[in-house]
Amino acid sequence: MVLNSIFSPSPREGLSLHQSLELASAYLDIASKKNDPKVVLVLCQDTEASLAQARKAAKRSKDQSLRNDIGSAYTELARLLESKGYHGKAKFSHKKAKKWSNKVQNQGQIVQPKVPMISVVPGNVSSMVDTPALPSLHCFSSTRSQAYQDVVAVSSSIFSRNQPPPTTIAKLPEPDERLADTAQLVCCLGLLKAAHTLDDVLEQVAFDWLQIVERDEDERERLKVLSMDVIRAFKRDEIKDAKVVAEVVYLAPVIEKDAFRELLGAFHDEIDHSGLLDFHLLDGLAQLIQGADPGYLLADDLVKILLLVSKRLKDTHEQSPGHIHQLTVTASRVLDAMADTKVKGLDREKLHEPLSSYLDSLKGSSDPYLVYQAAYAYQALQCVPDDETLWQETLRRTGKVIHGVSGLVSAVKGLDLNEFIDGLESIQQGVSGAGEFIGAVKEAIELLESGKDFMECLKEGLSFERKCAWYPALRGADALIREGQFLTFKKLVCEAPCRLDPAFQWGMCQRLGEIAANPVWNMFVRRSAVAFLGEIYLNDQAWGKDPAIKQWVLDILVMLSTSADNDLPCKWPDDRVFLMRASSVLISIAKMV
Repeated sequence: MVLNSIFSPSPREGLSLHQSLELASAYLDIASKKNDPKVVLVLCQDTEASLAQARKAAKRSKDQSLRNDIGSAYTELARLLESKGYHGKAKFSHKKAKKWSNKVQNQGQIVQPKVPMISVVPGNVSSMVDTPALPSLHCFSSTRSQAYQDVVAVSSSIFSRNQPPPTTIAKLPEPDERLADTAQLVCCLGLLKAAHTLDDVLEQVAFDWLQIVERDEDERERLKVLSMDVIRAFKRDEIKDAKVVAEVVYLAPVIEKDAFRELLGAFHDEIDHSGLLDFHLLDGLAQLIQGADPGYLLADDLVKILLLVSKRLKDTHEQSPGHIHQLTVTASRVLDAMADTKVKGLDREKLHEPLSSYLDSLKGSSDPYLVYQAAYAYQALQCVPDDETLWQETLRRTGKVIHGVSGLVSAVKGLDLNEFIDGLESIQQGVSGAGEFIGAVKEAIELLESGKDFMECLKEGLSFERKCAWYPALRGADALIREGQFLTFKKLVCEAPCRLDPAFQWGMCQRLGEIAANPVWNMFVRRSAVAFLGEIYLNDQAWGKDPAIKQWVLDILVMLSTSADNDLPCKWPDDRVFLMRASSVLISIAKMV
């Protein structure tokens, strides 16, 4: 891949310590005889690269005189750079010279750390966890006497405990060691960025690595430069396929603000200037916005991106449903971010009203995927013009003051879910009045019991004509999933006042499917997600009998079965068997019901 070419080995890596010093000395000798500052700078950069290789080799050498030569070479390099006016670079070389002099003086005290390895996902955990049982047909009563339950219960084995968020497996390099790929770079930058929150959960080898690198300013700068190199390689690459986009988006959450903004601008420009709409770029932009750190996205950025997406939506009207769906997903992510950052003052004539009308027109589509996404984007849009976002209002009513979803993530463990669920209900009461809220619930039940499907429910106006609790409820569920707070997530799904809303059920099934399909979650989590889908499918008394929701569950299970058969990594053999068996069992039960 083009991006990984950044990490390809240098010819210098085959040189010994003595050879690397000899090469550095040759570059210094030539540079000292040149008058042109630019030529001198290039030769000095070659000198630095050779000395970097010498430092790496010195870690394996016991020859103290050669180590001393490294410090002397840096002193000479600093003197030469200073003479040509490169004071900042000279300061860097002086620091290296001093550092290596200290190493010589304290040689007997230095202990090289072992090569650290983060191993978060166990190779085989099947013997350590209880597997949630699939729902059995005889478990549920056929009676429909109770049309609506305030709270439902699912099997206690489903999401019976919380699970720390998954982390990428990656070998951590020693300082100055060449990185293997972008995944290793992400691991390093992620550890450095979250160091203050990870002390209690890090393995010892990772903790040792972090302690060393936090004291090594040069190594931190090297990692930062490598991240910029990846972004610039992405910008230069003419063919930005799915793998290239996924790789650079994977890097985005751990880079600094300037680098993030450069990457965001690259995505915007590519979409703006491309003649044909690129699914990969749209999906990448949506993920980029969704994973952005607080303060990285400015209001002006979001408005410009929304204008671009809105323009593209109009251009693709009555064309490919896939293009419209992906654009609507991207618009949803932008609007989510706008709601969280309290963007106000959108141009109603040029942006807000046209987009609102366009999204409203999509509820006439025959594609349920598109109708749901349009409803979600419409709900997000209702939050943007307000002085206080719907999500923040919900939290304020529960006594929690949190700024944006990123703030929620840090506070979600302390959230009183009972009060939060009360807040969801009071949001609807505050907007529409208690009588209308009760009427809406009654109307939803009547529509479901009368056999009207998901599409008809939406077209009746249940999700388009006012702010609804299902939107902040789904946002809260997303934050809980990211934090691995599955006990609270289960409680939210079972007790939310919008539990029977077709849009809430659709969105929740989508999230359960994403959990089950993601191989970085362990088997307990993924099996719980499949079992929860089974509960929603089979238990009509608790979850209703909307045929579109049931079909959506079956579609998800079929996709999971296909993924288990073809795509999942070989280190998850037990999951392949389980997902295929679970899908087959539930699909067979569906034919019997």
